Amino acid sequence: MIPSLLCAAPPAAIKQPIIAAHYFGQHWPKNFLSAFRRDTVANDFIRLRNDGFNTVIFLVSWGDFQPVIAPCCEWDERALMRLQFLLDEAQKANLQVILRIGYGWSLHPRAGSSLQRIHQLLNIDTTRIAFFTFIQRLGQLLTTAPHVTMTLMSWEDQWLHKIDPSARATFTQFNRTLSNENQITAAASLPTPIGQDAALFHSYWDWLVMTQLYEPAREFLPQLSYEIRVDKDPIAANSASINWLTHQAMYRQAGTAPVTIYWAPFWGAENKGEQLTATRAHELLTALLRETRELSGQREIFIDQFNVVDNTLGYEHNAVIAPAELNNFLTQAACSLKQNGVIGYGYWTTQDYRESLLYNPAFSLGLDGWQLHSSNANTALKQLPSGDFELTFTTGAVLTQTIPASAGRLPAQADSYPDQICIEVSGNRHGSVTVTAGNAAPATQLQFANDRDSLQCSAIVALPSAEQLTLSITANDATALTLRGVWLFDHVQIGGLYDVKGQPSFLYQPLTKLNRTFAATTLPAVCGAQK
Repeated sequence: MIPSLLCAAPPAAIKQPIIAAHYFGQHWPKNFLSAFRRDTVANDFIRLRNDGFNTVIFLVSWGDFQPVIAPCCEWDERALMRLQFLLDEAQKANLQVILRIGYGWSLHPRAGSSLQRIHQLLNIDTTRIAFFTFIQRLGQLLTTAPHVTMTLMSWEDQWLHKIDPSARATFTQFNRTLSNENQITAAASLPTPIGQDAALFHSYWDWLVMTQLYEPAREFLPQLSYEIRVDKDPIAANSASINWLTHQAMYRQAGTAPVTIYWAPFWGAENKGEQLTATRAHELLTALLRETRELSGQREIFIDQFNVVDNTLGYEHNAVIAPAELNNFLTQAACSLKQNGVIGYGYWTTQDYRESLLYNPAFSLGLDGWQLHSSNANTALKQLPSGDFELTFTTGAVLTQTIPASAGRLPAQADSYPDQICIEVSGNRHGSVTVTAGNAAPATQLQFANDRDSLQCSAIVALPSAEQLTLSITANDATALTLRGVWLFDHVQIGGLYDVKGQPSFLYQPLTKLNRTFAATTLPAVCGAQK
């Protein structure tokens, strides 16, 4: 049962073309809402405009806004205030906004396991009721934000891995939509994602997200689209061969919004660690666009994650575009996008980011998530005119945060990725800190002085337990610092536009050229030979 909601205003036409950038405020998508600093946003948005972007995408994580869903519901009003701030700043910068609603990942201390929350959403009616109270609050907020021209949900935030027995009634509702010969009996086992009943499992998943989540939410969110799972899932034909299932039901979306897809060079490739030529990558992109047009009934397309480069951990076997071919590929891509019904794209990260699992790493929410032991603990926080905070950190003070294993993959000495710590300070800099990551972990020293960079980084050895990892920072003798941000990480996600320090990177010229080409009303001459 869905709670009574106020209907959204009639949807306005989406302004085209959409040239969008995801905004993470120099932090990880999982924690950006608690992490971005208000005093940097205006300049960040000016830079986006100067680079040819006309739209910014914000991830609206369910767990950040509604950390407690049982009993329904507890809100974190700070998340609504910070989202409103971003919406206001985007409007000042003349940027349109797209919101990804219900982003599945959050580091909020009270939100619990993100994977468990997604599992409950797809299996438990009362969890869906909580989710729709979240949708209602957002819908009300957006009635006064006409520059939010589109919203979207994603299969990745609603990924079904298992059907619980508690979902039997919902599955029965789906079962009745099937032809008699395809229905299963009430006594039959629920289907699973592998094995002979995998096709039925995925059909149920498609039906579930489209009818029980997307279609009801569409009535209350402006121009709501759904990001299709364009990756195909393996279905065993027999013991010797595999068929591949296409999620066709996700392509058949109601409403007038464009369908949404994602793209990276791995789509359709062999994915054996190969490097693709520009021509081959262009062929694969064109094939996906044509398939999407066909399966969606020739709907317009928005690519919300246009990942030209991708160094995601765990997927090193995926195909990538050869570095020397990237410029040529982006020239060809401009043609394919315009010729195959694409009205816009969103670049996943315009600035490389450190994948740090710390919650509230820049003290934007005060000391929430942190523990401070200091002789001046009651006065250490300094609120700035922006509304954010900085932390006075003097001799003898100890700052800690414990990261639960449920937050994600913890930095660890046992893997091949070197662990790192970075601390940013402001104002006068004098002294040093001792940092440890885990019980019995060796200590790392960071030195600060006025002639040094305000951001100091060092290698560190992280030794998590099975359940958690505790970061501890101690101010040494003769230390007087003002802490502005902390990162603990072992991987930097690369986008190629700006590096992690905010300097133009190796794809700056071709990507900004792509923005200019896509914004133009006519195709460049080179596209004539690529139809």
